[in-house]
Amino acid sequence: MKIGKHLLLMVLLFSIVLSTSAAADQDDILLSNVPIAYGDAQFRQRILDRTQGKRSPVGLVLSGGSARAFAHIGVLKYLEEQGIVPDFIISNSMGSIVGLMYAAGMSPDQILESITSVSLQSLFDLTLPLEGGVLDSSRFIAKLASILGTDLTLEHLPIPIIVVSEDLVTKRQIQISEGDFSTVLRASYALPVYFNPVPYRGHLLIDGGITNLAPIELAYQYADDVIVSTTFYDVDTLNLKNPLTILNVSIDIGKRRKGVEELKKFLDQIIWVRCGVEDVSFMEFSKAAYLSQKGYESAKTQAQALSALPKTGQSIDLSGLRTALETKLQESTDQYRLFDHVPVHIPSQLLGLGLDSDYAVADTTPLKDDTTLGLKYLYRSGDFSARVNAGSSFQFLSNDQFSMAPAVRAQADYYLFKQVKASAFTSFLFDLTGNAPLLSFGGQLEGRLYLLDDRLRLSLVQSFEQLSNFKDSTHLGVWNGNTFFSTTEVQALASFAENPIWQLGDTSLSLSYQILGDYQLNRTFVSARFGTEGTYKAWDLFGTMKGFARFTLDGKGEVPFFFSDGFRTTNATIKNQGHDLSVFTNPANQLVGLQLSIGYRPRNFAPALAELFLIKHSSIAVYSDLLWMNQNFTPYLSLGLELHTEISLLGIRTLPLTIYGGWDQSVNNLVWGFWFNIVY
Repeated sequence: MKIGKHLLLMVLLFSIVLSTSAAADQDDILLSNVPIAYGDAQFRQRILDRTQGKRSPVGLVLSGGSARAFAHIGVLKYLEEQGIVPDFIISNSMGSIVGLMYAAGMSPDQILESITSVSLQSLFDLTLPLEGGVLDSSRFIAKLASILGTDLTLEHLPIPIIVVSEDLVTKRQIQISEGDFSTVLRASYALPVYFNPVPYRGHLLIDGGITNLAPIELAYQYADDVIVSTTFYDVDTLNLKNPLTILNVSIDIGKRRKGVEELKKFLDQIIWVRCGVEDVSFMEFSKAAYLSQKGYESAKTQAQALSALPKTGQSIDLSGLRTALETKLQESTDQYRLFDHVPVHIPSQLLGLGLDSDYAVADTTPLKDDTTLGLKYLYRSGDFSARVNAGSSFQFLSNDQFSMAPAVRAQADYYLFKQVKASAFTSFLFDLTGNAPLLSFGGQLEGRLYLLDDRLRLSLVQSFEQLSNFKDSTHLGVWNGNTFFSTTEVQALASFAENPIWQLGDTSLSLSYQILGDYQLNRTFVSARFGTEGTYKAWDLFGTMKGFARFTLDGKGEVPFFFSDGFRTTNATIKNQGHDLSVFTNPANQLVGLQLSIGYRPRNFAPALAELFLIKHSSIAVYSDLLWMNQNFTPYLSLGLELHTEISLLGIRTLPLTIYGGWDQSVNNLVWGFWFNIVY
C-alpha cells in the first residue's frame, strides 16, 4: 500500500515537471519576437543630454545592403552640409560599419578615405569554417583599431548608436547600445556561413540584416523625426535557377519584406533617402567612391524635407576629435601603404585553404617557380606573422612541364620601423616520380620610402635564395645540386595623376647586382628591369611594355635565363642557359627581353556567379615576347593571346588567373600555360 502511494506521488511530481518544462518551452517560443536590449536606459539618457529636452531628437536609420551601404557615407556628408548630425543612429549589417565609424567621430570623408585607401583583399583571410565562417576579419578589425583605438565602447561614443543583431541561442533580436566596439562591429556584419557568429553576453550573434534590412520601427521609440537611408537590391538579371542564387534570394525575400513593411508603416512620417544604388551588386566593394556619390545625390533630392529639421550639428562639436582622428588616419595609411601591412593588436590564428604562389610582380625567388595548394596555418601578432602551408606543389607554367609534388611551405615576416620588412621562407618538396627531395630556403630585407607627394616609391632590397635539388628532379626546372642566387636591388615605382581619357599606370624601374653560384663557382651580373601600362579609357584599351636586360661581369657569356624574365617558350636551350656554371656555349654577354601587349579590358564587365563570386578586371590581349640572347642580336619571338581575370569571393578575397597560348618561333611550336599570380 505504501509502495503504491509513493509510486502515485512520483507520477504526480513527474507530471508537474513535464508540464512546467512544456510551459517554459512555450514561453520561450512566444518570446522569440520580443527583442533583447542592452543599454536602453543609458541610451535614452544620452539622447536627452544632447537635446536638453528643448527639441525633438533626430534619428537616423542606416539599412544593410553589403557594399551598397557605402552610399550611406554620401548621405551623411550631405546631412552635415545641411547642419544635421543625428542625435542617434539605428543600424544593422553593413549599415552598422558606416554607422559605428561615424558614431565614433569620423567624418564622412574620413570614413571614405579609410575604405578606399586599402585593398579589402589584404584585410580578410580564407579559413576553414571550424567556428562557422569561411572568412577571417582580424586584420579589418585591427585596421579600424589603428585609427579609432583599441578600447572603445559603444556607450562612450560621441553619437549614441544601436546595432541590431540576431541571436542563434535565443532566436531573438538583440539591440546593442553598450559593450566593446570591436565585438559589436564584428557581430554587425557576421553574415552566416561567411563570417563566424560572435559571442556577446551569452549570445551568439549574426548579422541583423538577415531578417530585416531596415529596422525603422525601433527608431520611433526614441524620436518623432527620423531619417531613413536605404540601399535595397533590385536587379532582375539574376539566374533564378541557380541553387545558390535561389538560396540568397530566398533569404532576401524575408528581410526585404520586413524592411518594406516597416517602411510602409511610417512612410508618411519618415524622410526617406532611397539611395540610387539598387542595381549595384552587393559585392562591388571597389565602387565605394561611386556609391558614396550616389548616396549624396539621393540625399540631395530630400533637401526640402531635411530643411525643416533642427540644425542638430550645433549640439555636438566633433572638430577636435576629428582633427585627432585625421592624424591617426594618416599614420595608419602611411603604415599600410608601404607593405599593405596592418599590425594586429589581438593575436590571431586560423586554419584555412592555402594557395601560395611565387609569381609576384617583383620576383625575388627566380630559382623556384611554383604554386602550393594545401592546408594553411597562419599566426599573427603585432608586426609579426608566420604561416605554414602543407599540400601539393604544382607547375603549369608551360605545356612542356606539367608536374605536381607533395610540399610543405613556410614563411615568417616581421615589420621594423614601418619602412622595413624582413622575411624568411622555406619549402620542402618531394618529387614522387623521380624519388627526389627538393629543398628551398632564403630571406629578404626590404626598405621602402615615399617621395614627391607619394608619387614615387623607392625601395632597397637584399634577397637570398637557395635551391637544393639533390637528385636532379625536373619538377622545379633544371637547377641541379645546390644553387644560390643573391640580389641587391634598387627599385623605383612612380604613379601618375588620373586623366579622363588616358591613364598611365604605375611605372617601375629597377637596377640590381646579382650573384649566382653553387658554393664552388660564382658568377656576377648586373641587371635592369622596367614596366609600365597605358589605358585609353574611351575604348577600354590598354597596352603594356615590360623589359629586362642582364649582363655578365666575367665576360664568359652564357647569361642565365629565368622563367620570371617573362619570355614564354618551350625551347630547352633557352630555358637551360646559364644553369650549369661550368658550361659556356653562348659567348653573348647579354640577355635582353621585351614584352609588348595590346588588349581590351571592359570596365563595366563584372558578372556575378550565384551572388557569391564576382568576375572582374577581365582582359584579353595579344602579346609579343622578344628575346635577344645571341651575339648577332637577332631576337627570338613568342606571339600569342593572353587571358586574365580575377575571381573574387564576395568581392573581398580575390584569385587572379592568367592563361596564355601562342606560337614559339624559336622551336616553331605551340606554347601555352597558366599561373595564379598571387603574391606570397
